Amino acid sequence: MATLVSNGVRLRYIREGSGEPVVFLHGYLFGAAWWRPQIDAIKDRFDTVAVDLRGQMQSETTDDGYDLWNQAEDVHGLLQQLGIAPAHVVGLSMGGMIAMRLAVSHPEDVRSLVLMDTSARPEDPEKVERYEGMRQVVEAGNLEATLPALPGIFLADDFIQANPATVEGWLGALRESNPLGLVRTSRAIDSRDDISARLGEIQTPTPVIHALEDVPIPMEEAEVIERGIPGARLETVTGGHQSNVDRAEDTCQLIRDFLEAVSGRSSAPA
Repeated sequence: MATLVSNGVRLRYIREGSGEPVVFLHGYLFGAAWWRPQIDAIKDRFDTVAVDLRGQMQSETTDDGYDLWNQAEDVHGLLQQLGIAPAHVVGLSMGGMIAMRLAVSHPEDVRSLVLMDTSARPEDPEKVERYEGMRQVVEAGNLEATLPALPGIFLADDFIQANPATVEGWLGALRESNPLGLVRTSRAIDSRDDISARLGEIQTPTPVIHALEDVPIPMEEAEVIERGIPGARLETVTGGHQSNVDRAEDTCQLIRDFLEAVSGRSSAPA
């Protein structure tokens, strides 16, 4: 993986392919490598960039800066340094939250959006309380105690049963991560503001992909986004919250079909 410094944080990223640029922004507790099926599906036609976001996997864990608006600035700096704006931006969960904020604050950076299993509204207070309990366990030095609960939150049951080595590989990567980055990122997600009233500012083509078995983010959040972004359309897949992983074939096809349809159109709005 290559490295650059953007907005005061050292970010690791993968870059492969050629053509119009496509930037992948991962969900919480995952990373750039988990976009591998999607990268392989489109790199024959597109210049793909997948980044480990601040505090996760191989990117730097900073003391602060995890607010989602600030992480949108991290991505803005990445695009500028690589010289790839405007780009098609694909974001899942937290990555989608950052992508929407990037489209609002830097519309010139975004050629199109693909929003997956994400939300424009604040976190459910009951979930915030539950997640805070998990964060406190991690802060106390017992990340291992939280790991058994994670697959069922993020992945579909059939995928977990059929792919035990993949699931264990993910949990192993989390064991090697900086737990402070995981905690700080999680608190930033849970303290996010409501941007649903600003969705109308997003003027780029936008499919909204949502998994039917998503546990952390219910379907109604995808419907809010579909109604809020002009011309957005909702596509559903079976599977769990991390649909780029547990429904890779379906999401690869949806992403490729969309990008091929919009490729070559005029760039982002001024």
